[in-house]
Amino acid sequence: MAALAVPLVEGAALALLRALGVIAVTGAGAVAVNEAAKKKAEAAEKAKVAPIAQAGTQSKTRDACSKCPPDCGTLVTRNWNMSEESRGYQARITGFAPMTEWSFKGSDFDGFKSQACMLLEAKAKYDQFFNAAGQPKLFFSFTGLPKISAQASRQSLIVETSMPASLHWHFMQPLSYRYFTEVFQDSFFPIATHLTP
Repeated sequence: MAALAVPLVEGAALALLRALGVIAVTGAGAVAVNEAAKKKAEAAEKAKVAPIAQAGTQSKTRDACSKCPPDCGTLVTRNWNMSEESRGYQARITGFAPMTEWSFKGSDFDGFKSQACMLLEAKAKYDQFFNAAGQPKLFFSFTGLPKISAQASRQSLIVETSMPASLHWHFMQPLSYRYFTEVFQDSFFPIATHLTP
């Protein structure tokens, strides 16, 4: 009985070693280094120099961030509730894919142009919230207007502490463009407004 156990234990040991990637057995029974073991050894060798490569990348990132702080932001996916026309307008203004925004210092911006160090917002169909005289409709005064004002204030503070960054809001329609241009100027927000139909 013990004679049967030895080959069985040897076979189990070989199977275990093979599964762990330590050895491989060819048809002739020769022992060779498993391909996985080679890859692990190569990865370990590469890891020895990885911190040096990362340091160079981090240095480049730091340089970019010191020249234009919003370069330290990240692309994020946001699926806000908006019309297809508004989504398309935002994509056209920012150059980003639909549902993609720029997150920087804990706030979202519709877009970012690195070369110009410019953060962007795109406001499409907002004239529906204003009367013919260009004043906000009552419901918008209590719902949308406080949110937009808070957004403009938050983004302004971020831009003021991220020089030389600039902030540009684009409006598709004239009533909302005129209204917010005046509000931003009266609030001394560093926001350049544009009527971009």
